[in-house]
Amino acid sequence: MKLIIRLIVIGALTYFLSPFFTWWTAMVVAFLVCYISPSSGLNAFVAGFLGVGLVWMGHAWNIDVLNESAFSTKVAEIMQVSDPVFLVFATGLIGGLAGGFASLSGTSFRSLFIKPKQRSLYS
Repeated sequence: MKLIIRLIVIGALTYFLSPFFTWWTAMVVAFLVCYISPSSGLNAFVAGFLGVGLVWMGHAWNIDVLNESAFSTKVAEIMQVSDPVFLVFATGLIGGLAGGFASLSGTSFRSLFIKPKQRSLYS
């Protein structure tokens, strides 16, 4: 359940802050969300990967639709890629990896300063 909430928060903040700030704001958002809410490393990575990756892929697809694939077709020819849609998925993958590693860094940074509570035998 925390994964879904973390994913939605990262995705929503990335979506709403992206038009006003630079591209790396998504990484700051993923870092801070996973720093504030404790989680395991894999859980944080997946939340950041999906949260940022889906938003970036959505933005890339929206831009591609608005200019009727003219730009992506030309870039695909330059990069010698057969299908321009591949560029939309590549954008989502790159954004997802950056967001995943940023959220993993947030969780790791938290573990430097805040130690997890030791579970006692009676709790």
